[in-house]
Amino acid sequence: MTDDVRTLASADDVADEAAAAIAAWIAQAHAGGHTVHIALAGGTTPAATYARLARSPVAWPAVHLWFGDERMVAPDDAQANAELARIALIEPAGIASGNVHRVLTDRSVDEAARAYGDEILRMLPADAAGVPRFDLVMLGLGEDGHVASLFPHAATLTATDVCLAVRNSPKPPPERVSLSLPVINAATRRLVVTTGAGKADALARMAGSPDPATPASLLRSAGTTVVCDTAAAALLRRR
Repeated sequence: MTDDVRTLASADDVADEAAAAIAAWIAQAHAGGHTVHIALAGGTTPAATYARLARSPVAWPAVHLWFGDERMVAPDDAQANAELARIALIEPAGIASGNVHRVLTDRSVDEAARAYGDEILRMLPADAAGVPRFDLVMLGLGEDGHVASLFPHAATLTATDVCLAVRNSPKPPPERVSLSLPVINAATRRLVVTTGAGKADALARMAGSPDPATPASLLRSAGTTVVCDTAAAALLRRR
């Protein structure tokens, strides 16, 4: 578990802190003179962060947006992570379509995962082991401790491909595409944003020993930041 846990009073404060942190990290990476690659999170919690980030003074032409996971639904389906990001961030911030990289959900899940992985490999720099390196991977936290679409005890937790085809997800829809754990852990930074009492047990388990029953506990601690509210952090204080 990372030592960088930022606990705020409310969900609104979490969104403010997360957006400010992302904007600062983009500015820092951009100052280094390279294109910034960010993988966005899905689910409902990040939407408030995206709305605030859209109003931040960010050099968006230097930023490419990707998705840490995607649900295999129509592109304009309300369940699609890219659709949530379009509404909350991409259109309000005026981010060019060429800087947004969506999963091709009109293909089979295997084809979509392979194509997305190939695109990432073409465009992102790699670390010494050849793993593509995002500047930032943003993550939500499921009540079961999952991150992206990496679920407890799933075979995908040990997979090493860049992107993975996920079937039989315990949460609908059943088919998804997800970044693999090695790619998430290779990122320069990981940001976990979570709020609410319903996430308290998962966050406490994330702080425990690495365990495939809690995929979030498998995140690399160095470079990981958690931004949460007091309700989500309630059980951390007991540890």
